Amino acid sequence: MNVALIGPNTLKGEKLLELLDESELQVDSLTLYEESDTAGRSLMFRGSACRTKALETFTGEGLALVFVADPELGEETVQVLEAQTSAVVIDLFPQRYSKEPLLVLPAVNGEALASIDAGRIIGVPGSATITAALALLPLHHAYQILKLNLTVLCAASEAGRKGVEALASETAKLLNGREVDSGYFARQIAFNLIPDVGEVLASGYSTLEAQVMHQLPQLLGDEELELEVSAVRVPVFYGDMVVAQAETRQPLKVEELQLLMDKAAGVRFDQGAKKPASLVNDVIGQDVVIVNRIRPDVTGESGFALQALSDDLGRGSALVALEIALALQA
Repeated sequence: MNVALIGPNTLKGEKLLELLDESELQVDSLTLYEESDTAGRSLMFRGSACRTKALETFTGEGLALVFVADPELGEETVQVLEAQTSAVVIDLFPQRYSKEPLLVLPAVNGEALASIDAGRIIGVPGSATITAALALLPLHHAYQILKLNLTVLCAASEAGRKGVEALASETAKLLNGREVDSGYFARQIAFNLIPDVGEVLASGYSTLEAQVMHQLPQLLGDEELELEVSAVRVPVFYGDMVVAQAETRQPLKVEELQLLMDKAAGVRFDQGAKKPASLVNDVIGQDVVIVNRIRPDVTGESGFALQALSDDLGRGSALVALEIALALQA
């Protein structure tokens, strides 16, 4: 199977290349495409050197599978991807297309992949959506969520390499007693909280909030779900945290929570944990969403609250793309 990866120089692209290298996905040849100013680099894949090619040369000819990890593709490249007839495209940034791609999270709606034809574009949900969906789906099935409030805490990596570099640079300056100018985020990110993630739309929601509000009901299979989302950028390098408060049709049964979550795919919950998991110490590098502190609504009404954490580059992105590819090849 001839495979291409667009954007191996991005954070998500680097992670995807690493996972592909270690995976059982059949790859007869791998071609790497990136912007012309960095093309020509030599990257290792399964013991062999792969030299990257300029993105302008991408045609898709002879490919069976194309991974897209570059968030900033030009219009011409997007048109080439939309015109594919022989390759399946798996894009980590599916919002760029004129026709909405099929949104897939294998642990939730992987059965949709059984009827995929060549030339189809498959979208990987956003990391915050993945984190929320995996944590909430078993509870939605058991108790039916009616209303849901989410607070999404986004790391600098959500903005890519420039976001991580901005946090590192500002932190170093402040720790050395130097002032920082408004950088990549237009405001200081180090030791700060920024109350919007992405562009603020005419609706008043940020682009990330709007993305979660669009994608999550699709994955939960409930377009009637009443959903409110707020996103805050926090000064950590990697990872996602979602704080959820839900109103449900059925009351939460605490005694069945552990068994319920143990049966769920892609999620881990330890009801007897002495200390809740934290992002840096327990979550980064894990291939599951870790759920903390599921508790019933304090009012005694039907509902619950929880915290869900995930590695935004792995579980929340590149790993899902690889799982889609493995399901297609099965």
